Amino acid sequence: MKRYYWYALFMTTSVVLCCSRGAVKEQLPPFEQYQLAMRQYEKEDYLKAQSEFQKLIYSFPGQSFIDTAQYYLAMTYFKIGSYPEAVGEFKRLLQTYPGSGLADDAQFQIAMAHYDESPRYSLEQTETYAAIDEFSVLVDKYPGSPHIADTQEKLDVLYDKLAKKLYKSGELYMKLNDYDPALIYFGQVRDNYPNTEWAILAFYYSGLAQLKSGRKSDALETFQNFVTAFPENKLARKAQKQISKLATPETGG
Repeated sequence: MKRYYWYALFMTTSVVLCCSRGAVKEQLPPFEQYQLAMRQYEKEDYLKAQSEFQKLIYSFPGQSFIDTAQYYLAMTYFKIGSYPEAVGEFKRLLQTYPGSGLADDAQFQIAMAHYDESPRYSLEQTETYAAIDEFSVLVDKYPGSPHIADTQEKLDVLYDKLAKKLYKSGELYMKLNDYDPALIYFGQVRDNYPNTEWAILAFYYSGLAQLKSGRKSDALETFQNFVTAFPENKLARKAQKQISKLATPETGG
């Protein structure tokens, strides 16, 4: 009976060990592991791709293509909208492989993560400022990057949003007949975002705010400068009418 017991125990243990060995996946060679991860990425199975890229990065840190694996690991997070995680992984690439050929791509994607999180103009603009900062880093560090043209376009959108926010604040004070703060906001638009359409509007309405607050000589100068600077703008005709009124001496009865 004892012999049968020990035999049964031996067989059971052997089966368990065999099954356990069969359950353990054999580690793929580095490049095959990379190809597996890329296949998952290309199939848009980003969660599986994350797992495979992480396995590759942690198992074979010295391989020449690990910076590429790190980039696509970051992109898996970017693709599913996990922007803080994506930014963290892109920054890890820049810190660990600063000479990588993908460094400018990583910097661009960091900026794009903040850009995609940037809200409409009326809300808090922390992400907008962060995007501007990161795009500016790209321009400074990688002036030859193919992303520069796209970066400039994105910066124009971000600057326009910030200009609109300031302009709308000035517009609100105009409606409240509170002209001093309106002039402050219009001045900020003109000083900080001179290449936007909002700056042109702020220029004209600065003259109107000065006029309504009784500062006629300042208003006249502002309208004259507006017509000189933007003779083809649709507001130039209105500015010229204001000039005609202000330049004509008032006559008493």
